[in-house]
Order: sequence, then C-alpha cells, then structure tokens
Amino acid sequence: MTMSDLQTIHGRIVDLRRHVNVHLYHLRPCAPSDRYELWIRCQDGSERKFTLHTRCMPARRGHEVSLIVALGKTPRVLGLANWTALDGANYVRTDPPALLRPRDGLAVLALGTPLVVTWGAAGVVLSVPVALVYLLAAGVLRAGARIRRAAQVDMAIDREAGRIAGPWRGALH
Repeated sequence: MTMSDLQTIHGRIVDLRRHVNVHLYHLRPCAPSDRYELWIRCQDGSERKFTLHTRCMPARRGHEVSLIVALGKTPRVLGLANWTALDGANYVRTDPPALLRPRDGLAVLALGTPLVVTWGAAGVVLSVPVALVYLLAAGVLRAGARIRRAAQVDMAIDREAGRIAGPWRGALH
C-alpha cells in the first residue's frame, strides 16, 4: 500500500457507541473484541459511519476529529487525530494484526506434503526447516509492512495537523 491509498476524513463526532463481545468460557481472542461505531458529520454536512475494532478510542461525542482511512471496498480506519483534546491514535501500531495467520499453517502443509510424499522420511526431516523458513519469512515481511504502514499513518496525521491548524500545532503521536 502507498500513501495514495490513504484518505483523510475530517468532521465532528455525532454518535459514538462501544460494543464488547462476551467470550465463551472467558477465553479471549488475540484480536480486540471491543468495537466502536463512530458517526462523523463531515464539513459538507454528510454523515458517515465507521467501525473500529480497537480498545483505544481517544475521542468522545462532539469532538472534532480527522480519520486516516485505507481505501477499499470497506474503508478501514488506520488512525484518528482528535483536534478537540489534542490526542490521537495510530491503530496500525496500537492494535496490530497477528504476524502469523491460520492460513500460514495451510501453507506449511502445502509445502511439506510434497516433500514427505516424494522423499519419505528424508522429506519429513527437510519439511521442518522449510516450515521454519516460511514462518520466519512471513513474520518478517508482515512486520516490515506494519512498520512502513504505521509510518505512513503518522505522516498522514502530521500532514493533516499542518493543514488544519498551521505550523504552530505539533505532532499528536
């Protein structure tokens, strides 16, 4: 993703609701189970709804905010700058997704199965380092992408701060 994939939406919070999921047997998932539904009245008078899966919300109803949103079929909020309270959040950094995903297990099986079928016991021994290399590479690449995206969101928040208030207002992160 590039900086051009990010869009800034500025407005005032009209409604903000927090929803918390209750988990069976009190087993918590790795991802945040809290969800905020945020309605913003934009400067042109239109209202837009956003859903944030996070535990961190540095804004309340009535606050003037700017959202940094990733464009796509369903827009995803990556950052929030609260100009009323001079606070903000970079959700790429505060609530990152897991570096390893369930589909990585399927990829390890897809890589290891041909080795075992082709070489038998030697394939089992070879599949272990192949799996480790794959998992390490997937984690490192996703961590690098996360760091790069967090820096892009920080730059977008700083650019919005300069646009909104001029040079006297500093960075929010």
